[in-house]
Amino acid sequence: MSSLDVVDEREDLHCASTSALYPAPDFKSSTHCEIRYIDEMDVTPIARAEETGDATFLAAELGAARTTDERIRMIRGILNIIGFSGLSYAALKLDARKQPEHAYVLRNYLSTDLLPRALEGGYLLRDPHMRRAFESSRPHVWDMRSLVNASRKDGIDPPLRRFFDGMRENGLASGLAFSLPIPRTSMRALIMFAGPPEHCEWITDSVIAQAIGLGLSLHQRCAAYVQAICRQESASGLSQLQQRILGAVVVGMSDKAIAARLNTTVHNVDYHLRQLREKFGARNRSQLAFLAGKMQAV
Repeated sequence: MSSLDVVDEREDLHCASTSALYPAPDFKSSTHCEIRYIDEMDVTPIARAEETGDATFLAAELGAARTTDERIRMIRGILNIIGFSGLSYAALKLDARKQPEHAYVLRNYLSTDLLPRALEGGYLLRDPHMRRAFESSRPHVWDMRSLVNASRKDGIDPPLRRFFDGMRENGLASGLAFSLPIPRTSMRALIMFAGPPEHCEWITDSVIAQAIGLGLSLHQRCAAYVQAICRQESASGLSQLQQRILGAVVVGMSDKAIAARLNTTVHNVDYHLRQLREKFGARNRSQLAFLAGKMQAV
């Protein structure tokens, strides 16, 4: 078993301190998650440094693949070498109940429909292992025994039992999960690896390190795409005045010049610029102009 800084299946998920940190969600009311699929073909091959930081070597190698099919084959080959049969990447936005409200799911490596089913049925973050993986920065190792035992606290209803059976039948009986923030958004990406053994002893330090490396590389490319989608959605909700102010910022006008052109006050322009920076997740005026011009929001 691993000696890295991970949470493994033998940790007591029912202790009082854990319950206080991660209260069990209420599933009496209906759960709805809007799922949007993203595809490797749409993901920017090499993320811009302004958006995701310096790319890892593996991310650069994957981004340099000549075709989407070649990149998919490379990732599937790495998965096979490590020992995993499944890989899931889901960028999640939670609702007030801390359950997934919106999800962007990478479709290319889904071997089954289990992840969409888990999102639609409210099962994904119902499991304490996945919730802790989503809410912390530490990798969480799990196997079927730990999933079933942890879920017994809230009761295993027939749909959840069928879900667990589907995991076993599809060779997804153990694995690890970890999450990463998507900068300048309210979303986090949950990255999950799974393999056939029904125990987690095979998930060694080496396996964990390789999985984290692959997950980071995948995230570096996918996060930029999700960020772009979020910016487009923010831009679609702009008022006419905000659109005009944003257009003036893109061409380099000062606050005073913008106020004179739009027949308003400098204070009002500054107020709307603060709102625009928040909507676009921009740190400053220059980045706001860059992001707006890049996505042709004006």
